[in-house]
Formats: sequence, structure tokens, C-alpha cells
Amino acid sequence: MNKNNHIKPLARSILKRACYIGTTALCLASLNAHGQLLHNLTVGNPKALGLANAVTADPPGVDSIHFNPAGLAKIKGRQYSVKFIVAHTELDASFGENTEPGADVLQSYYNLRQNADCSGLPNTPDGWQNCWGNDPVANQSSSNADPSLMLPFFGPTELPILAFPSGGVAVEDPSRGWTIGTAVYSPEGFGYSRDEDDPGAYQGIQVGVTRLTYFAPTIAMPVNETLSFGVGVNFSYQGMGVDTYLRAPLETTQFLTALEDLNLPSGNLDVLRPYEPLGRLSMEMEDFLSIGFNLGILWEPYEWLSFGFLYQSEKTSQLSGDFKMENSPEFLATTDGLHHTGLDSAFLLLDGVPFNATAVESGTVELEYITPQNIAFGTSVKVLPNLKINFDVKWIEYSVWEELNFKFDGDVDFLNFSSVVYAISGLKDNADPDAMRLPRNYEDVWSVAIGAEYQVNDNLVIRAGYEPRSSAIPSTSADMLFPVGEADLFSAGFGMQLDSTSRIDGAFGLLLSEQNIGACQSNNANNCKEGDVIYNPYYSIPFKTETTAYIFALSYDKKF
Repeated sequence: MNKNNHIKPLARSILKRACYIGTTALCLASLNAHGQLLHNLTVGNPKALGLANAVTADPPGVDSIHFNPAGLAKIKGRQYSVKFIVAHTELDASFGENTEPGADVLQSYYNLRQNADCSGLPNTPDGWQNCWGNDPVANQSSSNADPSLMLPFFGPTELPILAFPSGGVAVEDPSRGWTIGTAVYSPEGFGYSRDEDDPGAYQGIQVGVTRLTYFAPTIAMPVNETLSFGVGVNFSYQGMGVDTYLRAPLETTQFLTALEDLNLPSGNLDVLRPYEPLGRLSMEMEDFLSIGFNLGILWEPYEWLSFGFLYQSEKTSQLSGDFKMENSPEFLATTDGLHHTGLDSAFLLLDGVPFNATAVESGTVELEYITPQNIAFGTSVKVLPNLKINFDVKWIEYSVWEELNFKFDGDVDFLNFSSVVYAISGLKDNADPDAMRLPRNYEDVWSVAIGAEYQVNDNLVIRAGYEPRSSAIPSTSADMLFPVGEADLFSAGFGMQLDSTSRIDGAFGLLLSEQNIGACQSNNANNCKEGDVIYNPYYSIPFKTETTAYIFALSYDKKF
């Protein structure tokens, strides 16, 4: 027999499958491969992590509920899954030297304060600089301490290690042909803490954002032998906790100049100096019922080829909770002086109100928090009998995060002060006496992911994946609150069939991210526009960030 008769069909099959891969790769290469912040990283499914989340056309068992609900149709009988995710994140940053203010601003500030806290200083460039002060953040470094999570009922909680168990169950109804299931998982979980004397503490001493899906009823239905649909509703807890020091170097000169323009005496007032802290703001907000839905399609025209589609809806959470603002002695001296002299009544002319002038302000705060909608397209091609390649293309609408609008139940002196400064500067108003609009200005992103799975034998598969994740945060919006820029996710994993009804899967992921933000580049951290105070604590300081995340996931699946 001519051996070429066997070789040619095999070659044609490999060539055909290679064409699918080449076509897919060409489509992916034509995209501007933007990434997705921390999307999918905390779900904790080992198969998905091991394939760098390229599983839309190759859904991972019970966790198809999140990655592609149509994948539940592949589950036969009854199956449960329990899993465990452990993560460790290192957030490092370094600050450069201030490039501003210039001599004109320094001299103007000196002229306003030469008869007050700058008396005795010479009217020279050195005297102007000493009057203004030196930034204690300049040329310092920052790093996170213990991990932190926003937990239901407990609020922001420091933990020795980020670890989270979860799981789900799916049951096939053979009489009707559908499969139903539900799962507990966390599609969003991020948090950290810093030492109180860390220079990064002006954008987070402790921060935690958590979305925990606790009930996700999902149904998948096969249309025919190759096509399945799935849809699920997810009921989730959404929480946010922020504890941060505040400062506003860009407030002081605008405020003093305004007093002079209004012919109000300012020379003898105790006025906050540029680099002195305003105080410490802490907020804890929760919504225990945030609802969304997932829709998925899975088409498997051949045993070696499949295509998948996923749509996850936008989710709106009405967060509410408590806040506390502890005003610094320096800021309290400013507000107290203005309040007791009656000068704060002039604020009525500048969109402000009289000061409370108290050391601690507290009450309730609300925030409408949006989890963006997203879509994913994927393909899975078995290029060799033992080798499968997955490609995914994803889009997330992060542009809905234009700003975070915090609404307080009463006036807050820091926001009152900021509102007046905005009225003076003529810039976009990000503060009212009872509201803070924290600009984000994130961008919609496309991303790609690639994963490979190799069948070693009947019981063992090994996986590897790569996902380039350019940031949804442009350099003009970068900050220390969420210091994740362009990133690369590298992953590897395995799956082992223990017996006819049970298996284990494990995976490890490494996320690397860097940012290099020039002086005055970011409107959310180091802007140099005089009067742009919400929120630019690192006025004119260039900074660099490095984020490294280690993620380990392990699961056990059992048919019962």
C-alpha cells in the first residue's frame, strides 16, 4: 500500500486547521490589543486561568456560567465544582522631583503670605521657595503592605493573604434537553493597604472593591447537535471601601488670590500651606442586590473546531454607606479662622457655603457604580490530535467610567473649599459642598488572548496562555488609586482526570504591569492646572508604578 495515501489526507487536515488559525491570528493582529484592567482574573477557574481566559469557545464546566453560559449544555448528568483561588499583589511606585511651580507662582504666593507665615523670609527666589515649602513626597518610593478586601458586613478588611473559596453546580434534564446551574464567584476583587506614612497614602491607605456573585441561575439549551444557547441572571454583592489621606497643593494660591480680589483680609489668617494635609477621608459603601445577565452561544461544526460568543450586560449598583472626614489641624485652623471671622459668608458668592469648622465630619454617602458591559468572541481549533489552540477577542465599555459621583448627606468642608476654588479657576467643577465628582475618563478597550492545551494522555492535559493587556486607563488618567497600566498575563496549568467521575485542575498566573507618568501628565494625579483640585495630590511630580500579581487557582469537579 502507498503510504502517501495516508499522509495526504492527514496533511490536508492539518493544513485546513492551520488555515483557521492563520485567519483568526490575522484578525487578532489587526486589532489594537487593549486590555481590561483586572477583568476575569479573580473568577478563580483553573482552566480559564491556564489558558489566559481564552475559553469563550471552550467553556470551563460549571464556570461556563460566567465565561459562556452555552457551555453548560456540554455537562451531562449532575456535576458540582469547588475551587480555591489565592493571590498576592505587589504595588511599587517611585516619585521624581517637582517640576512646578515656576518663579511667578512662588513670588505671588510669597507676596500674599510675607506678612503672615512667611514673615522674615527674604524677597528672593530662595525666600519664595522656602515660603512655598518643599514637597515631602518628592524622590520617595511607595509600596503596599498587607492585602485588603471589601467584605460584606465587615467592610475593608486587611488579610494576611488574599484567598477565596467558591464553587457551583449544574444538572442536566435529559427529558427536556437542557442543563441548569448556579455558581458563587467573584468577577471583580481588588484591594490593598499602605502604611500611613507611605507617600502613596494620598491616593489610598486602604482600598477595596469587590463584586461577589452569590446566585447565578443559568440555563443552556442545545438547538441541535452542533449549536447551543445559554442565558443566566446573576445576583451580586457590590462593595467599595476607600480610606485615604487628602492634600491639594493646587488650592491655596487660588483661594488667597480670591480673597485679595474680594478685598477680604487674608494676611493674618491661618491658611493651609500647599503641601500640608487636608485630612483623612474614609468611605464604606455596599449594595447587596446588583443584578445583571450573561448570554452565550457555542457552535461546534466539527469535532476539532468550535466558535463561541459571550455578552455580559452592564450592571448598576446603588452603593450607600457611611463616611468620616477627619480634618487635619492645619485645615481646621483655616476653616475655623474663616468661620469665626465671618469671611466664609463670602463663599455664597462663589458657589460655597459657610464652614462647619469641626475636627470630624461624618454621615452617609452614596455612589452609582457601573460594571461595564462586555462581549467576547472566541474560536478553538484542534490542530493536532493532542493539541488544541484557543483564540479570544474581547471588548469592554470602560468609557462609562467617566467619573465617580459621590453624594454626601451634608456639606463637607474640604468639598466646600474645593467648590470655591473651582468657581475661581473656571475649570470643570468637580466639587459641590455636598458632592465629589472624581474624574476617571477611562477608555473602551479591545483585547486578545491565546491559549494552548496539550493532551498528554487519557488522564492528563497541560495548558499555557498569554494575554497582552494594554490599559483601559490612558496616561492622562493614571493614578496611585488603581496603579495598573499596560500589563502582560502569563499562565500555565494542568487538568487531571482522577477517575470516571472526578477531576482536578490547577493553574498559576503571573501579571506584570508598568506605568511611567510624566510631570503634569495625569489629570487624576499630578495635573499642573492651577485650581484643579479633585483630585491631584501629586502636583507636578512624575511617577512610575510597577504592579506584579501572582494568582493560583485549584478546583475539584465531581459528577454525582
